[in-house]
Amino acid sequence: MKKFLIILLLTGLAIVPSEAQTLCGRVMLNDSTPCPYATVYIPSINRGTAANDQGEYMLDELPTKNFKVEYSCIGQQTVKREFKIAKGDTLTNNEVLSEKISLLPPSIVTVDGENPAHYVLRHVWDQADVNRKRIDTWQAEVKYELGMNDMELIFNIIPKKYMVLLKSALALAGYRKIFNLAFDHPSLKAKVSLLRTYLNGKVKDSEQKITYCNEKLTADEQKTLYSNKLLIEPNIFDEVYDDYEDWGRKGDDRDKFELVGSYEQDGKTIDVLEYITVRTTESEKVNENGETVTEKKNHTTVKRLHVVEDDWGILKVEKKSDRYIQSSTECRDLGGGIYMPISSSNRIKLPTIPADSIPKMIDKAEKELKDPKVLEKKTEQKMLEKFLKQLKQHQGRDIRMELFFAYDIKYRYFKVK
Repeated sequence: MKKFLIILLLTGLAIVPSEAQTLCGRVMLNDSTPCPYATVYIPSINRGTAANDQGEYMLDELPTKNFKVEYSCIGQQTVKREFKIAKGDTLTNNEVLSEKISLLPPSIVTVDGENPAHYVLRHVWDQADVNRKRIDTWQAEVKYELGMNDMELIFNIIPKKYMVLLKSALALAGYRKIFNLAFDHPSLKAKVSLLRTYLNGKVKDSEQKITYCNEKLTADEQKTLYSNKLLIEPNIFDEVYDDYEDWGRKGDDRDKFELVGSYEQDGKTIDVLEYITVRTTESEKVNENGETVTEKKNHTTVKRLHVVEDDWGILKVEKKSDRYIQSSTECRDLGGGIYMPISSSNRIKLPTIPADSIPKMIDKAEKELKDPKVLEKKTEQKMLEKFLKQLKQHQGRDIRMELFFAYDIKYRYFKVK
């Protein structure tokens, strides 16, 4: 899963033709139940609506421009999204709200001086080994989304020799087919559903279908979406723990976690553990006086675990970085200390290029193309020409380059020995 989180990452938009610009969908709670009467509000046009008792909502006659939408409900954390709807389209967005958390002081105190977080994680792993053996059979309806936004800007300016190296590295990691698909369709957005059955240690997929795709794919490309096993691990119970196997067993990163507090949820105590890293990067910059100076920036990454104290199970894993990677995996309590993933969102987000800065970048690129020193370097010249062409095609809007993958799981049946 480490490679999975590094390469794949994040919430897609389904667009279905209609006669008027419409935003609709469903607001859910993180336990997969509807969030009745949630508020859906667009501040820029001062319009909103309330979801019905099933969490369903609809806003029509919306503007064909970027706008922000706020999803909120009493006792839940407000979620803000930004959308753009093309003329005559209907955009479907299903949103999941999480319960607001008020942290209490840490609830665990060890008598022998052991780090409380270390104590919690040690017990999580002891219990996880037992729980793995208890899972016998389950069947789940799985829906996942993946896609890209504005990635053609990067794909078209990367030199071919580096693209070949990148594809080779992905092939060695087992991701060749899915990323060849991504390279061939750099604006791809797709939704896929399947029925997955786990029985006696074997996984069988059936009823696979693409429920939405914004680009026409060949039969082989559709098969890649269906059969790509990296999207969901065969034993999804292990996915909760896999990324943290090193700290769970060896303690390399385990001792870096701190118990920062706890909260009550559904009558259970949830302990919150955090591990924060700060990395400093340096870059050279020309100041107003024409002098070259070194600029330092601190980048923070937060890893957070929500652990159920009485069952020693992981309820939620979060990883957030102020740079590129954001990921979250939530689990459902199946009883007996068994927690299985019900949703995951992973996103690689590259720096946004604001619309108002594009003319300046075009002007700079055009000036550089007139520089005799640049013209002597054919490779650099071709890259600049490609970059300039892409920038001109993107004029008038922000460029948000990202790659995302998300899935939701609805368990139909499970059996514990």
